[in-house]
Amino acid sequence: MIKFNWLAGVLALAIFSNAQYQGWSLFGSFGGQAARIAGSSGRSFHK
Repeated sequence: MIKFNWLAGVLALAIFSNAQYQGWSLFGSFGGQAARIAGSSGRSFHK
Protein backbone atom coordinates (compact mmCIF):
# COMPACT_ATOMS: atom_id res chain seq x y z
CA MET A 1 0.00 0.00 0.00
CA ILE A 2 2.83 2.39 0.83
CA LYS A 3 4.50 1.70 -2.50
CA PHE A 4 1.22 2.39 -4.31
CA ASN A 5 0.84 5.76 -2.53
CA TRP A 6 4.43 6.63 -3.34
CA LEU A 7 3.95 5.67 -6.97
CA ALA A 8 0.69 7.67 -7.19
CA GLY A 9 2.45 10.73 -5.73
CA VAL A 10 5.35 10.49 -8.16
CA LEU A 11 2.94 10.05 -11.06
CA ALA A 12 0.87 13.08 -9.99
CA LEU A 13 4.04 15.16 -9.65
CA ALA A 14 5.21 14.06 -13.10
CA ILE A 15 1.87 14.99 -14.67
CA PHE A 16 1.82 18.37 -12.91
CA SER A 17 5.40 19.22 -13.89
CA ASN A 18 4.74 18.16 -17.48
CA ALA A 19 1.70 20.45 -17.59
CA GLN A 20 3.76 23.34 -16.22
CA TYR A 21 6.47 22.67 -18.82
CA GLN A 22 3.93 22.76 -21.64
CA GLY A 23 2.59 26.10 -20.45
CA TRP A 24 -0.63 25.08 -18.77
CA SER A 25 -1.15 27.19 -15.69
CA LEU A 26 -3.41 25.74 -13.06
CA PHE A 27 -3.10 28.77 -10.77
CA GLY A 28 -2.31 31.45 -13.36
CA SER A 29 -5.66 33.20 -13.45
CA PHE A 30 -5.94 33.26 -9.65
CA GLY A 31 -2.38 34.47 -9.12
CA GLY A 32 -2.69 37.55 -11.29
CA GLN A 33 -5.96 38.58 -9.74
CA ALA A 34 -4.69 38.09 -6.18
CA ALA A 35 -1.56 40.12 -6.90
CA ARG A 36 -3.65 42.93 -8.38
CA ILE A 37 -5.99 43.00 -5.36
CA ALA A 38 -3.12 42.87 -2.87
CA GLY A 39 -1.25 45.63 -4.69
CA SER A 40 -4.19 48.01 -4.75
CA SER A 41 -5.11 47.44 -1.10
CA GLY A 42 -1.46 47.77 -0.07
CA ARG A 43 -1.20 51.20 -1.61
CA SER A 44 -4.41 52.47 -0.04
CA PHE A 45 -3.28 51.64 3.52
CA HIS A 46 0.33 52.69 3.18
CA LYS A 47 1.42 55.34 5.70
